[in-house]
Amino acid sequence: MAERRTRAMVSSAAFAVRLAWLADRRALVHVLVVQVLAAAGMAAALVVTQRVFGAVLTDGPAAAGRSPSLVPAVIGVLVAGAAFGALRLSGTARMAVLTVKVDHLVASMVLEAAVAAELRQFEDPGFHDRLQRAVFASRRQPALAVVLLVTAFQAALTVLAVGGAFLFMAWWLLPLVLLSAVPALRAAGSQRGAHHDLHHGLSENRRLREYLERLLTGRDEAREIRALDLGGVLTERWEEQYAREIRETESLLRTHAKRRMVAQGAGAAITCLAVGSLWWMADRQLLPLSVAGAAVAGVWLLSVRINTFAGMLSGIGENLLRLIDLKDFTTSAAETTGADARKDPAATSRPSLMPRQKSAEEAPFGPFGEFRVEKLCFTYPGADTPAVREVSLELRPGQVVALVGVNGSGKTTLAALLAGLYPADSGCLLLDGEPVTDLAAHRERTAVVFQDFTRYKLPAVDNIAFGRPHTAADPARVREAARRAGALEFLTELPDGLETSLGKEFTGGADLSGGQWQRLALARAFYRDAPLVILDEPTAALDAHAEDRLFARLRGLFAGRTVVLISHRLRSVRHADRIYVLRGGQVVEQGDHASLLDAGGAYADLFRAQAEAYGNTGTARPGTPARHTSTTG
Repeated sequence: MAERRTRAMVSSAAFAVRLAWLADRRALVHVLVVQVLAAAGMAAALVVTQRVFGAVLTDGPAAAGRSPSLVPAVIGVLVAGAAFGALRLSGTARMAVLTVKVDHLVASMVLEAAVAAELRQFEDPGFHDRLQRAVFASRRQPALAVVLLVTAFQAALTVLAVGGAFLFMAWWLLPLVLLSAVPALRAAGSQRGAHHDLHHGLSENRRLREYLERLLTGRDEAREIRALDLGGVLTERWEEQYAREIRETESLLRTHAKRRMVAQGAGAAITCLAVGSLWWMADRQLLPLSVAGAAVAGVWLLSVRINTFAGMLSGIGENLLRLIDLKDFTTSAAETTGADARKDPAATSRPSLMPRQKSAEEAPFGPFGEFRVEKLCFTYPGADTPAVREVSLELRPGQVVALVGVNGSGKTTLAALLAGLYPADSGCLLLDGEPVTDLAAHRERTAVVFQDFTRYKLPAVDNIAFGRPHTAADPARVREAARRAGALEFLTELPDGLETSLGKEFTGGADLSGGQWQRLALARAFYRDAPLVILDEPTAALDAHAEDRLFARLRGLFAGRTVVLISHRLRSVRHADRIYVLRGGQVVEQGDHASLLDAGGAYADLFRAQAEAYGNTGTARPGTPARHTSTTG
């Protein structure tokens, strides 16, 4: 375990240095040169100190002052110290800039890795744990790792420089001084591993706390939280989760603080033994007094540096072990993008920090022919039963195809598979008889309006133009898409028109009703202008009249496109060219409205149950209050 962690730390240290190199190589070189010069200056100062002691003790202060070489040496050290002070200030400034650039680089890597992850991974709790640890590690951890590594580098150089000076004074003392650091180093290593284990064990705990914090502070959640008076309950649960981390952290620190104190005492005892040895040898005239005096200064300096390094080791080690989480997460995501990413995930992420090239013109989508699905199967990670089983469909250009069924029948999952959001476990998608192997390219020619669509709290124009995010927004197309979705009128009435931010959290922002947000989602689909359109409950937030108007115009609005429509309101799908009825993830019936009613199967039962619930079996619109009750079915 210890050997594996040591290898991991070395790998993480190399990863941190590579990040700093990619972020700003000149700043990194500048900082390292400053540290090398500092260590060399310290060794030179120690040697000059020994010479001063020797001259004073041998010839007396007056004679030492007349020495032809001593005074220039002292002046040289003083001048070098002043020059190094200025150099150190410049190094500190460059280090501050370097840490900001490393933070930026790492944050971008995590975001890009999260975006590159396939949708299926977001169904896996383990993925969320890895993501949470990577996000945690990206928050100043890499920059701190660079700072700590530079500081450790300086300490190591100091040890080497002072140790080199000892070779000319009392070489036998060096092993004894180094031995004094062993107890502290061992205790720091033990604490480092314990901290890392605790950090991993608290991943899900922290994710739950962050979720509770979003519930307690989110604007969208505020209304229901107060209506149900959930604030106290959720806060109590947040306190319970935090209390667990505090208890475990206190227990860990108490245990290891005792070990560190014992180790520090043992190291101090060995240092005292070294100083005592120098005193005894000088008293017995076995060692020149000048050498003994310089050696005492060196022992003190070396002991301080070694103990500082030992004290830092726990922080460095813990920080580097957390970088493993960052490296593993970004590497696993980068592996999905090709061999170059596998070689160097940090380098792979770097170029993508540049903004995308945008243009108002965009190549039109190619022709979209017959789209078929054959024996499609899919099971969510961790689930025991498939969400979709052996489903086969046929969709032709210009057709409106409806997917219906009770909640949990697999409609939305099937729609996600049709859109290329999940890779199927088995079966295939066929376009004009050819298997669809590039799901990313397939998603490019698909427009999806989800039932739980995202409300982007950004300007209205962005909400629509996100339909084609890789090109500059075309104002004329944005307005036309808004008009077709019935959104242009209320958008132009906003304070800044389509440039208004949609969120009360922002200065000058405005909010929309649920139905208006849904129209905006539809406008995004119109703006995308894709040959395959998937509408998952596209009218759930619209009023009855608006829904009727939309479905009456649906075929005209999406003329020439293949439309997949999901709706639990069966009256809305009566005019679809083909209706597929799902139950338990399987297609149990298919046909048009009339044939399915005549068949008297699952669709007929669902349709009549909805109609009877509202008192009119012929034309009642599900969702309209009944004039009288008839719910015996």
